[in-house]
Amino acid sequence: MKKVYGLVAALSTLVAAMIASSACFLFFYQPEEPASLRDE
Repeated sequence: MKKVYGLVAALSTLVAAMIASSACFLFFYQPEEPASLRDE
């Protein structure tokens, strides 16, 4: 049973890291900054 809990914990950690680090699953995607937010 400990193996099952370990697997669930590992998968949960992976999913949480994916969700927390990016709003999308394509980590390399960076949307263009709006002109109103640019420091020019």
